[in-house]
Amino acid sequence: MFERILFPTDFSAYANAVFACLPELKSAGTRHVHLLAVIATSQVPLGHLALNEDSLARVKWSMEEHLHIAAMALEGQGLSTSTQVVYGNPAREIVRVAVEERVDMIVMGAQGQSAFQEILLGNTAFDVLRLSPIPVLIQKFEVVRELGKVECRRVCGDTFRRVLHPTDFSECSEAAFNVVKRLRAAGTEEVIVLHVQDERVMRRRPPEQLEQFDREDMARLEHMARDLALYHLPARVFLRHGMPFREALQVAEQEDATLIALSVCGRSLVDEMLVGGTFEKIVRLSRRPVLAVRCEMRT
Repeated sequence: MFERILFPTDFSAYANAVFACLPELKSAGTRHVHLLAVIATSQVPLGHLALNEDSLARVKWSMEEHLHIAAMALEGQGLSTSTQVVYGNPAREIVRVAVEERVDMIVMGAQGQSAFQEILLGNTAFDVLRLSPIPVLIQKFEVVRELGKVECRRVCGDTFRRVLHPTDFSECSEAAFNVVKRLRAAGTEEVIVLHVQDERVMRRRPPEQLEQFDREDMARLEHMARDLALYHLPARVFLRHGMPFREALQVAEQEDATLIALSVCGRSLVDEMLVGGTFEKIVRLSRRPVLAVRCEMRT
């Protein structure tokens, strides 16, 4: 299902931790990895009112050498590879190359201080999530700093085995659900479908109306479970009340989800992220990998 993936790297300890996880994606159908390095404008000093071509050539040569070594390591583990070095805005170049190479998924990393503190999502990953029409897998890892060195502990085994899919039953959520339905080919053994009734919206509703909403939402969840059964995917459903992001993270931990798959709406992503919306909080705070599927809302 994810036969061709794009892995952008800056050769940092964080990127290397994600790189170490790539061979495990073979169980999800990955056969080819396109390794990409982007030379950001800040990495090359300017000459007299122009780009210093000699400096650019030296940086490019160094990156090509690093990518060549990485490619050999992946090929030694049964993956075919291609490499590319480009110059420009990292996020825009990552998305452009992903589209041109027709990859099935972009794999990136989010770094954190520890398993119990907030994940730090870098600006590049943030912008790729905002721009990419292609699913983006954000891998997670713990960061340990000892004696001035950074060590990243991997959190990537069996990524697609047990998938949590939070849904609000919207048109946008359907985009991620359509991907989830095809995840059996990626090794998924079980799907957990979750809907959270937002306590901020429901607190002023009368009890009889809340009971009606519960019945209707549970019927929708059960319908989704039957739909997944048609794709030979066992499913369990959960209906919760509370803060959507908090309940999703709690269910992910309680049910030992190996991945959270959810949609991000193209029209409202920037606003939602800036105000700390459900999607942004799940991506930042989850200890589990997150698969983000973009949905372009029709106007």
